[in-house]
Amino acid sequence: MPSGWEHPSLSPQQRARLEELYPEATIAADHSWPFGITVLEFHAAGAHLLLKASATSHHLEREYRAHTRWLDALDADVPTLVAYDHEAGLLVKTFLPGRLVLASPAERDLEVFRRAGTLLGRLHRGVAPIHAPHYEESMVRKTRAWLRRAGGLAPPEQLRAAARWLEVFRPSPVELVPTHGDYQPRNWLLRPDGRLAVIDFGRAELRPWYSDLIRMEHGDFAFRPALQVAFMDGYGPAPAPEGGAAVDAGRRLDELMQSLGTIVWSHEMGDADFEDHGRTMLARILADA
Repeated sequence: MPSGWEHPSLSPQQRARLEELYPEATIAADHSWPFGITVLEFHAAGAHLLLKASATSHHLEREYRAHTRWLDALDADVPTLVAYDHEAGLLVKTFLPGRLVLASPAERDLEVFRRAGTLLGRLHRGVAPIHAPHYEESMVRKTRAWLRRAGGLAPPEQLRAAARWLEVFRPSPVELVPTHGDYQPRNWLLRPDGRLAVIDFGRAELRPWYSDLIRMEHGDFAFRPALQVAFMDGYGPAPAPEGGAAVDAGRRLDELMQSLGTIVWSHEMGDADFEDHGRTMLARILADA
């Protein structure tokens, strides 16, 4: 891999700033996403680091906020933040060696899921829950916005059913905790010493605790229920109210928003497989409504 910062996806401002911070850097690998985030593994001054660069800063802002406010609860089981430049759109953290759980034998390992549950429980309990009287009102607005953009991307009768469900939903106050936002095997790293680490907090935000379970409930858990049992055994008791009609309805609202968001975002990004997954989610949610 080349030395220096002549990567084609970096802006002149980003290259100049990186030359200031890491003038002797050597790029080791390109892990860039196909959807606008440049991710480069590099070495500089004896350190093994990971760069994220983006022209749109919301992903990096959320990751920075997570590292500075919430990730002490995970200690050495997450990368360490090294540098952040909001204006240039750059974030640097330590590189953790290992292999992703996704698409590996570990994705069927009950012990790996138990440890993943333990890590998520630590994140969710890292700060006291925050009472949010109007959170679900904002969620309804976001879900309706996704619904308006989903026209032609899902069966019309399903979109009408989703609209009817939103009409009768009544928001309630909820308790919010720090959440990862994309907690699933593609963001779990099995390290050489056997420990599990969590990466990529670009969707981290304060949400209800159950929000972090939804992607797995419509993924790994749906096909291998034993993984969910192991995961929840590691997770432990819920950090906020777990049952009741209001909580169940709030959880369904979160599912609906995530399914519609998946459909629309994936369509706009050209990710047909993930778009189909969103439609499968939507159909399952409405069948249970």
